[in-house]
Amino acid sequence: MTYWKDTMLIGVTAIDAQHKKLITAIDELMAACKKGEGRATIDRTLAFAVAYTKDHFASEEKLQAECSYPEMIAHKRLHTQFLSTVAALVSEYESTGPSIALVGKLNKSLVDWVVHHISVEDKKLGEYIKSR
Repeated sequence: MTYWKDTMLIGVTAIDAQHKKLITAIDELMAACKKGEGRATIDRTLAFAVAYTKDHFASEEKLQAECSYPEMIAHKRLHTQFLSTVAALVSEYESTGPSIALVGKLNKSLVDWVVHHISVEDKKLGEYIKSR
């Protein structure tokens, strides 16, 4: 199953490409879970999530500043909250190892937050940029 839907496109090529890359990583984790290999791939997924969120959020926030996005502060707050979620997952992984429970938390956190964030919050950003 792929979580990517073209309705998630926000109309900013660079951001859309980054979103697709993240959705691909989620799809890969889900496929590994279906094969019973979720615990074996969790370290790679967590490392990707940490690097991706830093780079992607920095790109998105730079774009928001450049176009004077009026919801920039609230949007950045959502990014900061998600970074905390990812950090908590990494901390749990470092202290307990690759448990099935952690794989479930990672799946739920990534899928729920990312799909909602792109479909709602980033869509607003895309609409704002297109309107200018």
